[in-house]
Amino acid sequence: MLKKILFQNKVNFQFIFATLGALVGLTALCLSFQLMLDVRSFHSGEEELFGPNQIVIQKKVTKFSSLGLNSTDFTEEELNSLKQKDFITDVAPFKSVDFKVAISEVPGDGLPDFYADAFFNSIPDRFMDVETNWEWNENSEYIPIVLPRSFVMIMNYGLAQSQGFNQVSEELLMAARLNIHLKGVNKQEIKMGRVVGFSQKITSILVPESFLDYANDTYGEGNKIPPNRVFIEIKDDSYGELEDLMEEMNLDISKDAIDVVKIKTIVGVIIGIFGIAALLITLLSLMGFVQYSQLVLSKAAYETQTLLRIGYSVNSIVKTFVKQLSLIFGIITIAAIAIMLLVKIVGVNKWLDENGIHLEESSIVPTILLAIGCFALFVVANYLNVKKTVRNLGKV
Repeated sequence: MLKKILFQNKVNFQFIFATLGALVGLTALCLSFQLMLDVRSFHSGEEELFGPNQIVIQKKVTKFSSLGLNSTDFTEEELNSLKQKDFITDVAPFKSVDFKVAISEVPGDGLPDFYADAFFNSIPDRFMDVETNWEWNENSEYIPIVLPRSFVMIMNYGLAQSQGFNQVSEELLMAARLNIHLKGVNKQEIKMGRVVGFSQKITSILVPESFLDYANDTYGEGNKIPPNRVFIEIKDDSYGELEDLMEEMNLDISKDAIDVVKIKTIVGVIIGIFGIAALLITLLSLMGFVQYSQLVLSKAAYETQTLLRIGYSVNSIVKTFVKQLSLIFGIITIAAIAIMLLVKIVGVNKWLDENGIHLEESSIVPTILLAIGCFALFVVANYLNVKKTVRNLGKV
């Protein structure tokens, strides 16, 4: 009875406009949110596209560097200056060995005979892009080593052919042991090493910081070696500041690292704009429903006042009105999720697959929770609006 009285003329242009706006806005909002979740799972090699913006920086080698007239090392003042940049969130210099190092094969482990001088670096664990057992102490069985993947490519497709030995797989490198020749001024020793991973973005041979500190104390001459390479982590959307830093400090940064920063910035901006537009449409449709509720109640003002006078409570009228709107919002929410999934599977995913881009499917649960949150916002906003309007009518 209440529903018939309150919704005598419920379908009008404003109702249709608000319903379509809510459907389009919520669908676009859910789609942009789900795409953001999926894109965050995309990896370029072993580097997450939307992971931390970690970049290795180094100074350019110029003709003056070759003549010894300037240095490519970073001074303490320059490191402190980097830490004070607003767009840089973390700074970590590469540590280096203070003695000579060489690597050779262990006979019988399957690697070809070789002996090569090497140079070890270490970085804080938070900058590692390889998940592996990276612990070392003086009682450890072997020294864990991370090789640059580019080194393996050069060895297999360059050195192996020119030197006449068989190519070596990553699995064999990780299974075989290595002799690590540590050559200090007063002490020399051979320790066992083992490759535990391959880095996509670091072009140095890495060992744990704990080992490098111990080895420098044991075999080094006590010299403090200034870093010539530094790891920095920068904020999203800071490509412009990074370019300014390159000019200011005459830096040489990997083109791949710069491209990743560009891609993150462009993709983030596009999806962000799409999401903001969808949110604005959703909020505008919410305002449309609020105005629609006020319009319906104003047209049924006489009936509403009559119901209040004959004993109907404000809450009973409000609940009847909001229950009807909740049913409409519920249908819109379910339809938006269904359309979002259809567009994503039939449209977006198909286009990505045809272009050779494969994204891991993220859970849809966060998107459903977002849609439910919007549904709750619609219900609460209209409940408060209807309650206020009905109370005002009861005072007349």
